[in-house]
Amino acid sequence: MISFKAEWRKLSRRPAVWWLGAFIVGIVALLYVFSWIEYNSPTFHSDSGVPVALLKANLYPAHFAALIAGGIPFIGGALMLVMGALVAGSEYGWGTFKTVYTQRPGRMQVLGGQLAALSAINGIVVVALFAVAALCSFLIAGIAGAAVAWPAGIDILKAMAATALIFEVNTLFGTAMAYLLRQSALAIGLGLAYFLAIETILFRALSGFHIEWLTTVEKFFVGQNAGALAASFGSRGPNPSAALVSAEQAVFVLIAYAVAFVMVATVLVRARDVA
Repeated sequence: MISFKAEWRKLSRRPAVWWLGAFIVGIVALLYVFSWIEYNSPTFHSDSGVPVALLKANLYPAHFAALIAGGIPFIGGALMLVMGALVAGSEYGWGTFKTVYTQRPGRMQVLGGQLAALSAINGIVVVALFAVAALCSFLIAGIAGAAVAWPAGIDILKAMAATALIFEVNTLFGTAMAYLLRQSALAIGLGLAYFLAIETILFRALSGFHIEWLTTVEKFFVGQNAGALAASFGSRGPNPSAALVSAEQAVFVLIAYAVAFVMVATVLVRARDVA
């Protein structure tokens, strides 16, 4: 508890943490604003053939939870990876670990407090995301003169839990990378390059070969399972082929990755010198 309070005090006063969170939330507001402007443009035509009225209906309160859970985790997850790497990696750049580890509590308590504080921030970001989305959808429905109908409470909770899980895994991935590389810049660069180069470009390029074993291996990567979980809500992300597994398997695999990233960070903190 003492380590958590110390980490929370530190992170809550760090502008970069809240700027990242605010940027993720800002994306939601821009999504609603630009989508509404686009759908009301006289020159707009849907490439998918979906009637414009149905596209507008997706911006109303009845669909706000599915809209966020289906689309935001892609960009939001990348930014949460940056947050995890920044929080852990900066400690090496500042040289503060050398001071912290020579005092009580021990290394594991410090790591636990840091991860707990990051999880708390993750929760705040997710709640803010859905609160802003609910407000934007309500305002748009009012402007359009549409009836206001909200999704079931359990559906909202499922969407929030799925988004939080995807964000958490990406945060822990960034944190583990920072502990492995002992810095934030390289951890951020390699983490984002992994998702872009391997999970997006490489797998998409190799999918044309229809290699069965490659498809099987792909089902156990972080991004593919995150995409599958988002797709279960109606994915609006950039990778429509991501839904390779069921939502249930995606949840299981993502939890397994979260535990693995925590274990990696734990081993590195316990076994390695700070310098």
